[in-house]
Amino acid sequence: MTFSRLLVVAALLGGASLARAQVLERTALPAFRAPTWALAAGVRTAYIKGAGFDPFSSNDAIVGFSLSGTRVLVRDGDLSLAAGVGLDLGTSSASARGVPARLSLTQVSALAEGRYQPWSRFYLFGRLAPGLMHGAATLDDHTSPNGSELTDGFDLFSLDVAAGGAFCLGAIGTARVGAWLVADGGYGWAPSHHLVLSPSLNGDQDKAGTLDLGTLAPRGGFFRIALALGY
Repeated sequence: MTFSRLLVVAALLGGASLARAQVLERTALPAFRAPTWALAAGVRTAYIKGAGFDPFSSNDAIVGFSLSGTRVLVRDGDLSLAAGVGLDLGTSSASARGVPARLSLTQVSALAEGRYQPWSRFYLFGRLAPGLMHGAATLDDHTSPNGSELTDGFDLFSLDVAAGGAFCLGAIGTARVGAWLVADGGYGWAPSHHLVLSPSLNGDQDKAGTLDLGTLAPRGGFFRIALALGY
């Protein structure tokens, strides 16, 4: 057999393998394809640097629950564009000046997600998530007037930029619902807020003592691991 014939045979075999792979891709269970609808729940860990966060954490980390729902709007072959909403609830606590201190951050975001699926059970994605962050800081200072807590609350614009991947673990119940393991990481940004905690009083608030904890900059890197149901 001449070299040219070998090339022809190799090309035919390669074409047959590619066609067979495409057939398998088209006949894959719907659960193993990138989902049109997806609901994900997991754990998000964010890292915040700065003196304003030190009273609420001993390791610069805030851990919380993460929930999101997305729907694919446009699909073209291996590429798709999805949109949705996300909710992140994070809390951290430590001892500040010998008394318990807590910080909670609640973030509601709109999600825009671009996906690339090189394999039926795996896809990569990049996500942009602008939103609103509500924060609440509390210090249990029983020496304050009326023995009340010292508190401060604030609302800030937020923006998350992340990238990650998702792998289909298998079908749930039917061949159309898949369980996906999702992991991503990125950077979350929000403007700084100057923390001034004060007690809650029924009378003149101006007469109450306040506690200045400095500037809190709720921004930094984060990673998230979630389990999603896709349809």
